[in-house]
Amino acid sequence: MKTTSRGREIRNMKTTKTKRIHAVAEIGKEKPRLTQRAQPLSGGVHLLEIARLAAPSIGRVLSRILVFQGTGVMISDRLFLTNNHVIYDPEDAMTSLVEFNYELNRIRQPKPVTRFVLAPDNFFMSSPQEDLDFTVVAVGDRILGKRALSDFGYCPIKNADDEPLGESVNVIHHPSGNFKQIDLHGELAAHTDEVLHYRAKTRSGSSGAPVFNDHFELIGIHHYRCPSRAAKTIDGSPEPKDVHEGIRMSAIVKRINSEKIHLGKKQRALIDTVLDCPFKCPSLLKR
Repeated sequence: MKTTSRGREIRNMKTTKTKRIHAVAEIGKEKPRLTQRAQPLSGGVHLLEIARLAAPSIGRVLSRILVFQGTGVMISDRLFLTNNHVIYDPEDAMTSLVEFNYELNRIRQPKPVTRFVLAPDNFFMSSPQEDLDFTVVAVGDRILGKRALSDFGYCPIKNADDEPLGESVNVIHHPSGNFKQIDLHGELAAHTDEVLHYRAKTRSGSSGAPVFNDHFELIGIHHYRCPSRAAKTIDGSPEPKDVHEGIRMSAIVKRINSEKIHLGKKQRALIDTVLDCPFKCPSLLKR
């Protein structure tokens, strides 16, 4: 039978369609690579609400002459967490302030800020920059603004080592001292017992910023824009170099537990409110 030009065109179209179906089927059979992100970039919009309620507890660390030093986060109704290289000893804390609400509103106008002095006489614990690079310090009296410290809430720490590699991480910070920003859906690329390595958009001034998982549980604090320690990846491949480094909250908790035996009764009571918090979500969610 003679085939017309129209018949050949239809047959070619069917063949091409069949090839496409087979190609899609083969793609569907492809095995996922272990080095790819384990979690999707999308998520429920409720996460935006949780992020909004976590954000007020993040503040800027300033000197008494209002020079920006770094970022930090409230981890109880009285205690503030940042890096040791942001606040390195009680004397440094005495000359530092914490400022909340340095951010833009929905029409991109600055919100009124509130500032507090720090009170290292009430509580101070720190680990050197070359070790765990953290400082926990009590917040003192308000010196500017109208809002109470309790208005800003706090983010309880997560004392667990169960963050899977490939999980999304989120950072709320004041990069370069600028208005508060949020970096969503970074990727946890590697870790050790003490540090987390992740991809995120941080800059100078992000030091001390909280690192959250996708439930906005506090899993670490940011401290370097590049890795300072070797860490394990999901498939044992060489560690990526395009990652940032944070201190793992579980390592900080372990250190606090080992050091709190040297604290006085009142200081131990303050840190126990951090260690024994019955919930892991931002405290403003509980209101």
